[in-house]
Amino acid sequence: MRVFRRLWPWLLLLITAVIILFFVLRRDTQAAYGTAVALCPGPDLYGYTCDSGTAFAYIDATTDTRLYSDDGVTTLDLPFPFTFYGTTYTQLQASSNGNLQFGSGNAYFGNSCMNEGPVRNMGDMIAPFWDDLDLTSFGFLEYDVVGEAPNRIFVLEWDNIPRFGEPDDRVTFAVQLFEGSQDILFLYEDVTMLEGNNGSSATIGIQSEAQGLALQFGCNQPVVANASRIRFTEPEEANADIGLETAAFPSNTASPIYAKGDIAGLLDQINLRGSAALPDMNGRWLNQSPPRTARWQWLDLTGNGQDDLLLWRASTAQYPHLTDLAIITLDEAGQYTLLHYQTLSSRSQPITRPEIAASGDLTQDSLPDAALYDAVSGQSFIITFQEDAIRLLPLPQTCRGSLGIMDANEDGLLEVVRDGCEGVNGRLLTQWNGTSFTNLP
Repeated sequence: MRVFRRLWPWLLLLITAVIILFFVLRRDTQAAYGTAVALCPGPDLYGYTCDSGTAFAYIDATTDTRLYSDDGVTTLDLPFPFTFYGTTYTQLQASSNGNLQFGSGNAYFGNSCMNEGPVRNMGDMIAPFWDDLDLTSFGFLEYDVVGEAPNRIFVLEWDNIPRFGEPDDRVTFAVQLFEGSQDILFLYEDVTMLEGNNGSSATIGIQSEAQGLALQFGCNQPVVANASRIRFTEPEEANADIGLETAAFPSNTASPIYAKGDIAGLLDQINLRGSAALPDMNGRWLNQSPPRTARWQWLDLTGNGQDDLLLWRASTAQYPHLTDLAIITLDEAGQYTLLHYQTLSSRSQPITRPEIAASGDLTQDSLPDAALYDAVSGQSFIITFQEDAIRLLPLPQTCRGSLGIMDANEDGLLEVVRDGCEGVNGRLLTQWNGTSFTNLP
């Protein structure tokens, strides 16, 4: 007991010293990192910092992803494992809207700021210029790999891409991912625009939604300029508490359909005034430059007992990228919502004079289908509702004559009947075979 009494002060002193060291070391460790959500220059809680990367050269990517769509995403395999916020990935999802994601694949066009936390439903995201960009008719999303292992660079470039609704207002920028350092570099070749100039309508930064982390450089502010660079540096000693053992990968679920631009305005007017709004909207589009002409038809494509609005628009032959199709339906709350939207022209095949030529139950599902026909190109499509979604199915063969839907061969099934078809004498019959449309002999 006497020994214990003599040792007790020393034990108490030792315990006190251990407690003090614990908090001192804990404070030092935390001081090496920042908050979970941070602004540049950082650091954030993982240890990422951001600064100017002016010493790095812009690299033109040359491999086209062939992502020619608005609000589209494509999956790319990485040439080397890349660690982002402590999780290692071997592939990424590149969006037309100026960002890439690991494990999300969300093509949503409406950018949000990261200063109050990572943006929901965008996953682990690298956003050099998250804005509403449109790859349908102009620009390219390209990638490349330069250098030799273990110092390769993966380049992803958004090349001369317009903002949605502004085909002449275009941007060029890129992301470089470094194999050796695992750093991230944003490079801006041309971000001078009439709308959204220098990032004033874009989100720029990185985030990990799964771990609640973000480091933002800018949001809806003109913070980047032509030839500028931003480097996000992988910390030499990253926060060991950050990172997931298993990388998430995107599901195959379809992205929601969002109305934007003048289609959003059309929905507002239809919900306010009903079908009486359509002639006024058409007049408004005719007075635009370049002008657009709208036509429409009501048809119960979905089989819910309510007619859906099929509206298609076209401009002059010089502007085939303005030819589009919108299908609007009445939801359970009695509000008109966008069911489908699509630009009809492709880069290889312009569509300039589309018409709904006929309708009938071609797919044998007790629902009407509509035949869309372009007399100039000779292309024909069937608009059908399958698996809870609108499909636009191309018909084989180009035909520049008339088009109708009837049971021409009296087999009890409807066929698409066309004439003026290339390489065909007389009428051409095309029928649904259960998976696609094929020409009958």
